[in-house]
Amino acid sequence: MVQGSSELATPSHPDALRATASARLAELCRDFPLGYTPELVWRGYRVTAGLAYYRKGVIGLSNRVLKDEQAVLDTLTHEYAHLLAVARHGNRAAGHGPAWRQAMIDLGQEIKVRHNYEVERNVARQSVVYTCKKCGAHIERARRLPKRRRYVHAGCGGEIRLLKVERITSTGTDA
Repeated sequence: MVQGSSELATPSHPDALRATASARLAELCRDFPLGYTPELVWRGYRVTAGLAYYRKGVIGLSNRVLKDEQAVLDTLTHEYAHLLAVARHGNRAAGHGPAWRQAMIDLGQEIKVRHNYEVERNVARQSVVYTCKKCGAHIERARRLPKRRRYVHAGCGGEIRLLKVERITSTGTDA
């Protein structure tokens, strides 16, 4: 056996997670039928663990956020509860309201709206520097302020103006 090849057998391997998700989806469809089988798609969401597209009958799961089997199962069930609530009560049941909460209880899940998984945050792509006309202070931001408005420095009340915009180059460590 080649060292490192045992990683293929671990549940955190993406193929294993996909198989786990497919098996759980089949169970949910059998035990709590919707009238259709939702399509399961894996997307590159960086912060969102999953999304239910109830108009399309699709559950989107993040291949970046969901790293372990339990996270996949919890997120898939959460998103399935959205589809189940809409199937039972119509479009007014979209969201995390009473119909979704009842679906979560029926599915035997804890009512939890947000995840706390580790996520990839956005990386600044530019540095925008403003200067205060009154005191000369420099104010650095990640984005430009909207045009056609007057902005003042919170420190002294002087008007600020755009000084420079610099593009930040990637270090190559982005996923």
